[in-house]
Amino acid sequence: MNKKILLYSLIYLSTYLFILIFSLVFQWGYICNFEISICYLNSETLKTILQTSAPIITPLVLIWGYFSWKEQELYKTSTELLSRCLSQTNIIFKAWKKSRDYSNVYSRFSAYHFRELHPINHEILDSSEISNNELNRIRDVYVLVSDLYFTLNHLFIINKHLNLDNIFEKVEAVSLELERNMNELSVFQHELICIKNNYTNELNPEKIKEICYKLDSSISVNTLRIDEHNIKINKLIEDITSQITKLSRVLN
Repeated sequence: MNKKILLYSLIYLSTYLFILIFSLVFQWGYICNFEISICYLNSETLKTILQTSAPIITPLVLIWGYFSWKEQELYKTSTELLSRCLSQTNIIFKAWKKSRDYSNVYSRFSAYHFRELHPINHEILDSSEISNNELNRIRDVYVLVSDLYFTLNHLFIINKHLNLDNIFEKVEAVSLELERNMNELSVFQHELICIKNNYTNELNPEKIKEICYKLDSSISVNTLRIDEHNIKINKLIEDITSQITKLSRVLN
């Protein structure tokens, strides 16, 4: 930004000096008839030069003032947007945890996984209310991630100096995982309908169980299995938070 201020100032001063030199040469030729001996500088002439120069120099101050103000506004807006990004990332992390927490509600994922031990209640296999709730849990997180992407894009537009490529990449990775989860949920819900109507599903039950692991964190706890899906998403969100924090420190 300082280079830009300097460039505009130099252009303005160069133009001003050119006009001033042209005026002096014109005065020397027209008034002094190209004779230095009859041209002299007195207090009145000096006063006239200063009065004429003052309004011409004023825009130079305005140039510095404008770019200084613009730089402060850029810093202020960028700081606010980065702070909003951090807040959104924190909300996403909590929403992500909540979306897979079925500890206090009935879980069809858990029911399917342990169906050999406890038969599934057929009344809930095709429940549209439960299906919508399962979908909304994932979709709510997806919307929050989309909001974060929008804020980052706003930041990118107003401040080209910040390198946001890696953050965009991580956010897109989270979005893709959530889209994949919604597709897998659709596969799982189709499997329940097949069970309800005694249809044959070509998918291996073990693959359906893997979907259950992804969408219900309590299954990993109950089976003492490492929750790899949770670790993967957590790592992406932590990386996003870390990189936004670093950018905030760079601005400060």
